[in-house]
Amino acid sequence: MSPRTKEQNDAIREMRMNQIMQAAAEVYLEKGIQLEIRDVAAKAELGYGTVYHYYKNKHMLLEDLLWDALNRTESAVSLPTSTGDGSSLLKAESFSRLLLQKCIQDPSVFILLKTVADNFHHFPGNRFIKLFADFQERIYLPFVEMIREGIGSKSPEKTANLIFGSLVGYTALNIHHNMRNEMDVQGIVDMIFSGIQSKER
Repeated sequence: MSPRTKEQNDAIREMRMNQIMQAAAEVYLEKGIQLEIRDVAAKAELGYGTVYHYYKNKHMLLEDLLWDALNRTESAVSLPTSTGDGSSLLKAESFSRLLLQKCIQDPSVFILLKTVADNFHHFPGNRFIKLFADFQERIYLPFVEMIREGIGSKSPEKTANLIFGSLVGYTALNIHHNMRNEMDVQGIVDMIFSGIQSKER
């Protein structure tokens, strides 16, 4: 039997990392910051030593999870900002819909948004300052600009915060009550934006 090639080793490493990340997100939804590496190993059906080989502690694992979630969030919502068609308000609605859909499909994206909303207060030290700055630059501020242009709001940050808070809260309620499959993405986004437009008129 010939030894594995570098490409095969890289593929195995990537598969293991994805397996660990998915398990970590599910465990975090159950236990929050109390999660331990052994919990993740059990959920991923991997040996403790295998997970420990990649992550020496849970903070390293969660940091990778959140950075990976940021990249996936940006990919998920990039469609409305990259197309030139439609008003900024329609782009903001599309952005919100795509973001909520991604939260339902990918628990790590919900964890990222919830953690940002909580200002990383469960995490020690200042290790997430760069992540927060990147989130602001890549996700939050482009959304604020859509709100500013679309509604002509004098306080687009407050409006953006209201929308983000609504999406995070709605997702949290449905996840924690095991109702993720019943979430009405279109309905909740329509409700939020019709309320905002009425208020701004």
